[in-house]
Amino acid sequence: MRWQILLHKIKRHATLGWALLLIAAFALMAWALSSTYAAREARFRHQVEVGLNAVNQLQIGAIAAWRAHKMAEAEMLSDDDVLATAVTQWLQQRDSAHEAPLRTRLRSLVERLQYSSTYLVDTQGRLLLDAQGPTDGQLPTTESTALRQAFVQAGPAIVGLRRGDGFDSTFFSMLAPLFDTHGEAVAAIWLVMDAGTTLYPLLQGWPTTSHSGESLLLQQDEKGLLYASPMRQWTDAPLTRHMGTSPSRDTIADQLMHGVRGVFYARDDQHHSVVATAGIVPDSHWLVVSKMDTAEAFAEVQQRNWQVLALAASLALMLSGSLVLLWLRHAWQRERMLKRDLQEHMLWLDAAQKAASIGYYAYDIQSQTYRGSAMAFEIFGLQPAPSATREQWFAAVDPRDRDRVWEENRQTIQEHKPLRMQHRITRQNDGQLRWIEVLGDHAEDAEAHQRRIVGTIQDITERKHTEEALERYRSALEAQVRIDPLTQVANRLALDEALSQEWERAERSRAPLALLMIDIDLFKAYNDHHGHQQGDECLRHVALTLSSATGRAGDMVARYGGEEFAVLLPGATEEQAQAVGERLRLAVRELQMKHSRGVGGGVVTISVGAASVLPHAIAEEDSSSAQPLQLAAELIRQADAALYAAKQRGRDQVQTWNAQTERFATLNRKT
Repeated sequence: MRWQILLHKIKRHATLGWALLLIAAFALMAWALSSTYAAREARFRHQVEVGLNAVNQLQIGAIAAWRAHKMAEAEMLSDDDVLATAVTQWLQQRDSAHEAPLRTRLRSLVERLQYSSTYLVDTQGRLLLDAQGPTDGQLPTTESTALRQAFVQAGPAIVGLRRGDGFDSTFFSMLAPLFDTHGEAVAAIWLVMDAGTTLYPLLQGWPTTSHSGESLLLQQDEKGLLYASPMRQWTDAPLTRHMGTSPSRDTIADQLMHGVRGVFYARDDQHHSVVATAGIVPDSHWLVVSKMDTAEAFAEVQQRNWQVLALAASLALMLSGSLVLLWLRHAWQRERMLKRDLQEHMLWLDAAQKAASIGYYAYDIQSQTYRGSAMAFEIFGLQPAPSATREQWFAAVDPRDRDRVWEENRQTIQEHKPLRMQHRITRQNDGQLRWIEVLGDHAEDAEAHQRRIVGTIQDITERKHTEEALERYRSALEAQVRIDPLTQVANRLALDEALSQEWERAERSRAPLALLMIDIDLFKAYNDHHGHQQGDECLRHVALTLSSATGRAGDMVARYGGEEFAVLLPGATEEQAQAVGERLRLAVRELQMKHSRGVGGGVVTISVGAASVLPHAIAEEDSSSAQPLQLAAELIRQADAALYAAKQRGRDQVQTWNAQTERFATLNRKT
């Protein structure tokens, strides 16, 4: 009887011990599951934040480049001594002979540089002249303050985004002061542009098809933060609505007013929870905020979390059933219960690997065979097997990456270093192209004299697609800033960058650099007779013809402004530049576009000014350590003088720059 009681106590304590052990195992798995869930959520949240921040920074860079380009245009006007002299003479004479060139110059700013309006104002802010002729009126108060600032700092002053004062839409304006030869202020140019056609398009376009993602331009005033760009959810015009605040200080406006920048979480004016990122546009009072509803941003991770919770509930039910069985059975069932627990752990491990698209592998260096989990074989598109040969494993590697993968594995084996690489594979069961990340470390069994590489394989295709989409969006946005939207050739910004680069290259190699300045003859008359729509078609045909007929891969065709084009010819001498110019002139004539008021027998023609210089010679003569683009201004001036001579001598011809051409252009411009 005593032995039976003792045996019963032993069985009871053994059962209790196993129950406690399983409870501890359940707690450990719950902790591991919770840690995996937290790590996956943090990683996905980081990916969303990085992507949103990348969009924000690209748009801030585009807006900053746009502001800098407009400021550079205003500075060129302030530094134009010829324009200042012409204004001074007109202010003294007030006759039509001196007024016509000024009107032409103001009109060229509208037609070539896409300004909505341009005005000549005196030092007191009175409007004197616009592109149509004399005008009257007074600068608005804000612009008058900017005018005084421009004269004090002897340089252009930006007014910024505004509404009202006679303009129907939101506009951006600047004041460019003009000074005579004695440094006395004589007048200023008021430059006005429509923000809807020049600035706001830079905020549009996202790399993903998000329904709630958008970027906003904000501007602060005494009442708070103003929406300075159109809003998707309201029809209010820009600069008429302030961002809403809350006593709980959890709105976007509250965060921004307290100096928060970068990525943050808040509520928008529609009371939606959003993830947002904010950044300041350099040298401005503007903020760019990119935001997306958190419900949309984290929909995928929430769905996966429900799957993980369902898996946890299933595991909890199975473990609960095991505990019930343990209390009902005796110690002789321990071996079977251990086997079942092991099977449950393997099921959990396989499920976790599938949820994370991660498999494990072990490569035996002596036998050159791979052993892996079912998920590892599934990633490669192989049927699960006890092992696979090295040839079977490497057969799935994409041919473009095969040499690199082979070399990485060879170095890992020979140098005993960790394996870290990403490459493409072609799944053997369905032929899909996938990206994987392979991690591995050395493991040695000294007793068995075995060396292995043990590690993990993860399918990272979706992550790669996201990175590639962001890179394509960045490249497209940068290209959009440098392409003329009408003619689809390079714009003035792209030309300036290429000219600076080619100048430095020619200076190092002591090679020549040539430039063609091209003007469509009597294009204003063409526009007046055929209409602006036909004029745009003419510009497109001429741009396409110039691009096709240029010849060399390194040459660049750019729209310089209005009906004027420029062709950059690296390494071309004066004779070669003249030959290219003649080829382009004949190519345009062969288009046979009708021009009843033209100079070439009723067809559209062009005038070409060609110039070629030796950048290293100009750099050696210059002692001011000027930038390449500043030195290249001499090449632009020579080509422009040659173009002027070609137009004055009857148009439809090519003129190269020389001393006689320079004197001719100078005398005719003075007269």
